[in-house]
Amino acid sequence: MKNKVLVTGISGFVGQHCALELLRQGYQVKGSVRNPLKEVEVREGIAKFIDPKNQLEFCTLDLSKDEGWEEAMRDCTYVLHVASPFYFKQTKDEKEFIKPAREGTLRALRAAQKAKVKRVVVTSSTAAMSSHMYTGQFSPKDWTDLSDKNLSTYAISKTMAEKRPGTSFVPRKEIIPLNW
Repeated sequence: MKNKVLVTGISGFVGQHCALELLRQGYQVKGSVRNPLKEVEVREGIAKFIDPKNQLEFCTLDLSKDEGWEEAMRDCTYVLHVASPFYFKQTKDEKEFIKPAREGTLRALRAAQKAKVKRVVVTSSTAAMSSHMYTGQFSPKDWTDLSDKNLSTYAISKTMAEKRPGTSFVPRKEIIPLNW
């Protein structure tokens, strides 16, 4: 049996597909949901493809709250941080996206560090580099231009969750010093 992976945002499209692949490869998966009622939906979705047996469990986490993060990671070897607010309609209050995206990523990284998780993978989005997406050439230095008035709040939130304001590129080790 392989190690346990915490997949934040398991009820989302990307999170559920990541969990499915991890389960196929023999990992134990602990999925985080904001609403415990989503557990049934996720179990049913995964069951369409494989029987997770006893390899799938759930915890409740909220990107905007400190509660539960340390406990959720206590028995995990790896973390796949997929959770990020996403709404199909544009919201009037950008903080609905930006604050939970940035603070949730920091919560995940800090709790992982405290739990001595071996590796954390933070999923990105092309929204974090959308200014360069259609040129066909981009690098880790190419971030979405946050001054663009036409950006969606989702693009802003994903960009800000991955970099510090005022810098063009932040190596991952500078976000939070990780000493594992």
